Amino acid sequence: MSDLNPVRPAPLHPVLDAVEMHMTVPLNRWPKHAIMGTADYKKRQEFLMSDHLKKLPPPGTTDTSAKDMLLSTMFMHKMAQMQRVIQRQGSAASDDPRYIYLYDDMRFKRNIFYWRNFRMNDLPPEIITHIFRIAVWSTSTPDEGTRIRILLTSVCAKWRRLMIEDCTLWSAIWFRDPPPYERSMEWFRRAGGAPLDIRINEHDADWKSKDDDWKYKEDDHRFTTEQMKELMDKLLVKVSQIRMLVLVVDNWPPALVVLNKLQEAAYAGKAINMERLEIHRMGQPLVWLGPGHTPTVLFGGQTRALKYLCLRGVHIDWNATPLSNLSTIDLRKIAMNVAPTLNRFREVLLACPRLQKLSLDGAGPQPSARMPDHIPINLPYLKVLIIGGFSMVYSCYILSQFKAPNVRDLTLMNLTGEDYTTMIAAITARYRELRLLTLYTVNISPTEKGTKAMVRFLYAIPYLSYLRIASMNWHVIEAFNEDPREYGLGKDADTQPFPQNRQVLCPKLQTLEFQQLSGTKIAEWVAKRKELGAPLRRAYVNSPYVNNVTAEEADMIQQVVGLFIAPLGSTTPEERALATCDRYGETI
Repeated sequence: MSDLNPVRPAPLHPVLDAVEMHMTVPLNRWPKHAIMGTADYKKRQEFLMSDHLKKLPPPGTTDTSAKDMLLSTMFMHKMAQMQRVIQRQGSAASDDPRYIYLYDDMRFKRNIFYWRNFRMNDLPPEIITHIFRIAVWSTSTPDEGTRIRILLTSVCAKWRRLMIEDCTLWSAIWFRDPPPYERSMEWFRRAGGAPLDIRINEHDADWKSKDDDWKYKEDDHRFTTEQMKELMDKLLVKVSQIRMLVLVVDNWPPALVVLNKLQEAAYAGKAINMERLEIHRMGQPLVWLGPGHTPTVLFGGQTRALKYLCLRGVHIDWNATPLSNLSTIDLRKIAMNVAPTLNRFREVLLACPRLQKLSLDGAGPQPSARMPDHIPINLPYLKVLIIGGFSMVYSCYILSQFKAPNVRDLTLMNLTGEDYTTMIAAITARYRELRLLTLYTVNISPTEKGTKAMVRFLYAIPYLSYLRIASMNWHVIEAFNEDPREYGLGKDADTQPFPQNRQVLCPKLQTLEFQQLSGTKIAEWVAKRKELGAPLRRAYVNSPYVNNVTAEEADMIQQVVGLFIAPLGSTTPEERALATCDRYGETI
């Protein structure tokens, strides 16, 4: 008798019937709510919660504690049984989305009954508050965090009082309600003297679509200069408490108001202790305001606490702003004539010896003649490198400015319009510790030279575990399955234990994330990896592109590897694990 179907009496509750194993159901007929992280999965959990609770008596009216505990314990035993089955069957079960769905489904149903039996209000107030903090800060999106806080204040008078009394629960504020921001300003008041993490999102998603040629006026927008001035005047009352500020706007005026107001506050003698600043101008890229505009000195020079700097479409006075000891530098879509000079850019890199992330997307130092004594700057702590939106020559120019031998996460994106084979050859053997590679629209010529450069690049990243690809020419992806010996590589190495007595590029590759690519070709590609003896464990398709993969294509992929849906912008479990483990899988 299977561990998962022991002999037992009739179910005590209809819920038990829902967790019986039906593993004979083909993957292509498995319900779409079986995929964790999707909207359908969340809807299913919400349905289960409301459906079961409405069938049960309200708490305090009938004593169901004994029955609730029995059901909770029974689900817990079933979970343990499934764990044993998964352990016996190995990766075939652990990577099967059906097992993951059923296990999580049982855990959720167990919790329904366990929560009803848990005497929450008998706990000391400080313990309840700590639980609230875990609930609020464990959410994956700001929207979810907002919803959880509103729900917790609506349960009962005691919970509302405890929530409002804890200022740390209100210190992360996302200004998404309409002006005059009554809800957000109330949270601002409740935050008291706690450090503040503030997000202001006034981006109009339909703004650019009004005229895709950018003939639409830059200053014709619903969010005005006066509105931003009024908001900043209210926020800067607590300027010394602001730990993080993220601003997303469409045009210049509100972005400049923020920069100018912060500079004025510093010059007025107010302390600025901001650790993270992000300003995103989402309007027409790579434009500047002309010679009449004087760039601001960031925070009036009070940047000693700053660790994370992200500027998109806006610039500052690079020479007058002290920038040192940063952990992240993220520059995007900044016009070249207002970008930092090469000397200043190198000074900043030298002043940030423990820099962990460098992102240059259509923004980089002004080019100048390469000095005869040019020495690349060593960045031994750099883990994440993003390069995008440059010409081939300028890409090589940027990459020659520094050495980063310990990069684990490399992104190359929007490198089109010419052949970037030379750039690929230039970075070969420079990132041996690479674990995650992202390729978005990178043009490599479909020639023998292009394929050879790509094969040599892949041969030099043997620890690659995670590949994220989108809008790539297929011959670049096919390079992963080339035999390196045909390109003069690995002839002296010991033969690897793979079929056909041949070496495999990136033998540790286990996870694929893709979008805007043929599902049929993906299925054939993962099948080839399996044939070569280096099978993948999981494949993810980003949620906005799920409908581009037909049921037939999904079934073809699932015959070889578990197929999951990853919400766009989310971090998968494998990606999180790679960020904290070394090449041997040990936590770092």
